[in-house]
Amino acid sequence: MGAANRTGKALKIVMAFMLTTALLTPSAVNATSGSCPKWEPLLRRHFPAKVVPTMSRIAYRESRCNPGSLSVVRKSTGRPDVGLLQIQGSWATVTRATCKKKDVITALLNAECNVKVARYLYDNGGLGHWRVTSGK
Repeated sequence: MGAANRTGKALKIVMAFMLTTALLTPSAVNATSGSCPKWEPLLRRHFPAKVVPTMSRIAYRESRCNPGSLSVVRKSTGRPDVGLLQIQGSWATVTRATCKKKDVITALLNAECNVKVARYLYDNGGLGHWRVTSGK
């Protein structure tokens, strides 16, 4: 079996697992404010205080506060957007360096790793990595 087939099969298994987990795990969502209060302490550890409310709203919009969220595989990168803040799986080098894990998708499904990579992105491009207004 070729590397692409193994990667595709592994990704399908991870996605099935995460979908099952997402369906069975209640998330701490505040639909009224469109934010993720459960994840704000983690966000506070990694972001300036003034940015935390915005990042919480981004997490709500991107994943509905679900750290196990996976998008469909993007045609442009061949990888999905992953986790709480829907980090593009194409940020492989940054993710490996930041989280000290080889498997990028699995690493980004960990909320701590996801937020650390998000902080790197924030420090290197600001909120421009996410749509912070209408979500369109």
